[in-house]
Amino acid sequence: MAPTPTNPLRVVIVGAGFCGLTAAIECKLRGLHPILVEAYPGPSSHGDLLDFVRNAGRVFESWDGGKVGRRLMAAGVNAAKNLEFYNAQDVLLRKDPWPQATDDDCVYAGHRGEMHRIVHEYAVEIGVDMRFGKRVIQHLDTDAERGVVVVANRKGDELHEKEKILGDVVLACDGPRSLARSQLLQLPESRVNSGYAIFRAYFNITDEMRQLPHFGGMISSSEDRVRFWVGRDMHGFIYTWNHGRDCAWVLTHLDDADIAETWSFPGKKEDVARYLTDAGFPPIWHEVLGVSPADRIIDYKLVWRDPVPTWLSASKKCAVMGDAAHCHLPTSAQGACQAVEDAVTAAICLQKCNDSNGDISVAEGLQVFERIRFNRSHVIHQASILTRNIYHKNSWTPELVREFPDSLVIPFYPWITDFDVFSNAEEHFDGLLRDVRSGKEGTLEELALPAGGDYSAMLLEKRGPKEEERQGKREQVVVVAGDVVAGDVVEVQS
Repeated sequence: MAPTPTNPLRVVIVGAGFCGLTAAIECKLRGLHPILVEAYPGPSSHGDLLDFVRNAGRVFESWDGGKVGRRLMAAGVNAAKNLEFYNAQDVLLRKDPWPQATDDDCVYAGHRGEMHRIVHEYAVEIGVDMRFGKRVIQHLDTDAERGVVVVANRKGDELHEKEKILGDVVLACDGPRSLARSQLLQLPESRVNSGYAIFRAYFNITDEMRQLPHFGGMISSSEDRVRFWVGRDMHGFIYTWNHGRDCAWVLTHLDDADIAETWSFPGKKEDVARYLTDAGFPPIWHEVLGVSPADRIIDYKLVWRDPVPTWLSASKKCAVMGDAAHCHLPTSAQGACQAVEDAVTAAICLQKCNDSNGDISVAEGLQVFERIRFNRSHVIHQASILTRNIYHKNSWTPELVREFPDSLVIPFYPWITDFDVFSNAEEHFDGLLRDVRSGKEGTLEELALPAGGDYSAMLLEKRGPKEEERQGKREQVVVVAGDVVAGDVVEVQS
């Protein structure tokens, strides 16, 4: 039966992170019937700091006449003026405007759990059908049944009755450990240790902390503060916000731990201290570590997954999105934003199917969705390694920053942040639908929209003889492709 306004498409959405919640909200707003399934018993209160810049922030700003955006703004880092860059010796390298300082309408940064709560509350307000505490154990993708099989997510759940949740389409937003990737796409488990991990923490600032000689200088009742330190094979951020009441920090470092079973562990202060000492990080980091509650420190192993060849199941009526499709490293600065873009694009494409009275099939709509999103997401996903190596494989000094002013940056390029996901999907839907229907030949990369930009501005060129001499007859080369891995240090023959 073709979907109609009185019989809308049933969209089963797996995972209630920002990707799944956004997909459910956008589908609901567009007249579809989303059913959101999540293993956790309720919205997540965990995490440290997360940010959304304009390309995703404009989505939140569009909801409820801007009310959701204003709530996110009030809860987060909304009074920072600058992002300050330092090296391991605590030398100021550069000072850039914090994104909110120049565009305060669609840039949101704050505690992940609080931001998630705000988005979840809006989903409740508009009546999204959400089923928490339901763990997916099987995906169904046949002409007879399409959806998921779930059980209650508690100990001994193998004894509990199984339940089928069926629909016309499945959007799997089930994260890096995606079950859908193996069951719907028939892809083997491919997680590998990226070679790095993150220590991360979030806590409330006390009066005693304000008196500390180094950390105290980052705490202000009138201004949020954001600082970034970069050293050899390590970088980290410290944030203070909410009138100097809240602090979060993240420290990315080399790590070769086994991730076969899990990659999130309680962090140990002595481990963090050893990394800080080995990298020669400044006293402020040791002070912040010293006052961080031990039970709030997480040791999170960064998992890398190679790009998947397609986001769609064989039927073309199920799709993976967000981290299930492209598990970004944090250095992309776009993981959550790209997940939001996925969600909105999928909802727009499915709305076209829903409103066509059967003229546009779900399989056609999702193929258009994939072709809109694939290259843009792929380029941004892959660049996270390049960006990390630019940070880590160079000995940053003020002189080097002046020589290469576009390299030590958070890559918020206009082609990324000024992107309008709504108009992009609307503009390209009909042309890509014609390509799908005509059977246009080519690889997915050839059939998909161009990414829209690249990261070539960040690249450091080869140094001249004077720089080679300063580096002890070594030069640092950063390339996009070829025999040299991005950021490798290459010996120079005398």
